[in-house]
Amino acid sequence: MNDDTEYPFTAAQFNSLSEAELQAVLAVAEYLSSTTTEITDEDLSMALNLMKPSEGGVPFEEIDTNVLVTVRRQFAAVYQPAMELAQAELKQKGFKERAHFNFCLVIEPSDEDTTHVAVVDYDKPVCYLHEWSKAWHFSFENLAQLAEAVLTAKANLVARVMELCKKEVYVVLEDGAVREVEGLPAGKQVVVVDYNIEDVEKSELTPSPLDGELCKLTAF
Repeated sequence: MNDDTEYPFTAAQFNSLSEAELQAVLAVAEYLSSTTTEITDEDLSMALNLMKPSEGGVPFEEIDTNVLVTVRRQFAAVYQPAMELAQAELKQKGFKERAHFNFCLVIEPSDEDTTHVAVVDYDKPVCYLHEWSKAWHFSFENLAQLAEAVLTAKANLVARVMELCKKEVYVVLEDGAVREVEGLPAGKQVVVVDYNIEDVEKSELTPSPLDGELCKLTAF
């Protein structure tokens, strides 16, 4: 057995990571071990043993009495740190927990089929993230791959919250008429009620939904 096989995660890999990647890897290690991990080949590989490639869905030595509990822990080791890192970044951007988001991690584990992971809101009918993978595909050859998985999930969560909380809607005018609307949230529509109808064809006129007066309606 060579060193790469004995220790899939090494100090050399760790030292080559960016600051954000280091933060992600340490968050996973802390989630799995609940202790501070020493930066040695042995300690990193022991702390992150559940995340290494294996013949089955998860390394055999990590299974206690229920394999589904182990599969859930494997996925949570990526998505829980990603969720916490996203929370921290959102707060730095001025978003407030409970007011703008309230993450809840839901995992449906399977050792025979696809495991589904969702991040929903405790307070609102909102899904921020939904991803899925078979457990035997959810493993990492090195620390860079592990860090990428965490940071990608974090970035997706941040982007989703920002999209849902977007407040600015830009109405672009051209020659006194509305040309386009930018920044409209998904599922929303802007209807422009135009009472300036002197040069408008009668076939384009309709009663206003506001007061019943004839007008031209343009939806964006």
